[in-house]
Amino acid sequence: MPAERIQKLLARSGVASRRGAEALISAGRVTVNGRPARLGETADPSSDQLALDGEPLAAPSATVHYAVHKPVGLLSSAHDERGRRSVVSLIDAGSVVRLWPAGRLDVDSEGLMVLTNDGEWANRVLHPRYGVEREYAVLVDPQPTVDDMDALLEGVDLDDGPARLLAIRVAPPPAEVARSDAERGRWVRLRVGEGRKHEVRRLFAAGGYQVERLVRTRLGSLSLDGLAVGEWRVLRPAEVEAMAGARPKVRASSARKHIAVAVDGPSGSGKSTIGHALAQRIGANFVDTGLMYRALTLAALEGGVDPEDGDALGDLARQVRIEVRRPRHEQTDRRETVLLDGRDVTREARTPRIDRAVSSVSRHAAVREAMLHVQRAVARRGDTVMVGRDIGTVVMPDATLKVFLTAAAAVRAARRASEMGRPDRVDKYLNEIEERDAADTGREVAPLRKAPGSLVLDTGELEVDGCVDAIVAHLPPRPRGR
Repeated sequence: MPAERIQKLLARSGVASRRGAEALISAGRVTVNGRPARLGETADPSSDQLALDGEPLAAPSATVHYAVHKPVGLLSSAHDERGRRSVVSLIDAGSVVRLWPAGRLDVDSEGLMVLTNDGEWANRVLHPRYGVEREYAVLVDPQPTVDDMDALLEGVDLDDGPARLLAIRVAPPPAEVARSDAERGRWVRLRVGEGRKHEVRRLFAAGGYQVERLVRTRLGSLSLDGLAVGEWRVLRPAEVEAMAGARPKVRASSARKHIAVAVDGPSGSGKSTIGHALAQRIGANFVDTGLMYRALTLAALEGGVDPEDGDALGDLARQVRIEVRRPRHEQTDRRETVLLDGRDVTREARTPRIDRAVSSVSRHAAVREAMLHVQRAVARRGDTVMVGRDIGTVVMPDATLKVFLTAAAAVRAARRASEMGRPDRVDKYLNEIEERDAADTGREVAPLRKAPGSLVLDTGELEVDGCVDAIVAHLPPRPRGR
């Protein structure tokens, strides 16, 4: 047999993980042919005599892999010098099998852990270079603000270097997590790309937040998968293989920054038409924030939430999942698709009953703050053209380019009459537009304002293509092939 590193042989024999085996060697507890082993040394198990604490190294055991839902209060180490109970005690694997955790959880944390006697496999799960993501449900007190959640995504300086979350949203924990009527704070769901010590708790503590509960719900491709607290199951071969196949993430050394174009303007100025044409021209995602508020209004009406109850609407906005996607190739009747908790509500969100309620829903400060996080998250996914009433001033203040569309009220009224096929209603539409302008510019929450440095275009003078040409001319040069 070819010689292999001693820590690898120890791990494969079920003595400890690779990292644990290195500690045993460093402590002088491992010998090769009667002399102390050295870190990095190789040996051939067919000809060399390996021993641990004077006992010959046993032949490799059959590998086993378990998923377990660790409760609060159990240690995640295999053994404790003070005799405290370990998570290993939950599993009846037989006295001949020595298990250890592939990744740890604090004694005060709970959720998914993986136990095994397969050192090589455990190393693939544990080592940061393999990019195994962790997902958590976290009860945080008080509820994090939108700005603080954005800061966690951008990065926070900790004692051992900068750290960041990959994703975060306000959402309840999965059904496997037991709830309490006395719990304080708000549940969030988040993802991290590494397993640094106390990382999630330290990130929240940096913003002045207290983590009341921390539950790991996913490790790589594994999830709690119906496991109640204290329960365990044997991993299926396909799951073991999937975890072992984790690969490092390829990161560009100087990735191009996403282009973000914020388009604001009064009602009827052509924001959606020009914004969509621009997105088509530059290959960007198109997001009409008005449609997002319409989806929330639909959720409120379906759930019996009063459009005048700002606090209840804010809670609802943090609970539902609103997504904006490009339409499928065959969906030629729409500019974008909006999903409400995974359901396509693009058509339902544009019905007369939504028209009558959406202004009431969107005027509340609690709603605007909750939706702000959703809108910013969309913009981080790639090149984006976003249109609305407060995009350049509030939602994307650091946009690549801010555009403010305008047109005389009479021009917008005539345009509306033409679109509706009712030239006899120009005066009626003019009154409605003037009233809407006054309400939008005078409202307390997110009033219509031109962001400083905006490119101002009069859509009464320029056609759609002319506006798009002007906007593209103000964007930074783009790499070839895009």
